[in-house]
Amino acid sequence: MKCPQLIALLLTFAAAPAIAASVAVEPLQRELQLVYVFDGPTPEFLLVIGQSGFKTVAALEAHLETWPPGSELKWAPGCMRLGGEPLSSESELQAFKTFLASRKIRFVLIPSG
Repeated sequence: MKCPQLIALLLTFAAAPAIAASVAVEPLQRELQLVYVFDGPTPEFLLVIGQSGFKTVAALEAHLETWPPGSELKWAPGCMRLGGEPLSSESELQAFKTFLASRKIRFVLIPSG
């Protein structure tokens, strides 16, 4: 490789981080839903965003870790409960809110659905 080609190649690699940093990912705005699955003696629950479902809050949080800061998650869980739904206890909901705040994701809770 000739010297000018090498210099051009090195400059390209040196500029790559600056180019990548200038391509910002737009914040997302999505709605969380709770889906009941009645296929057995007790209902199962899925937390759903768009076409993606999560069986646990931990799986949902792993997905939300990929969201850019400034994103927004809206949830209108409604007031009717069967019992055992995820994010239904005050402590579990508070831990979820704390997680979202640490990721700089805005959480909009509409309590009565």
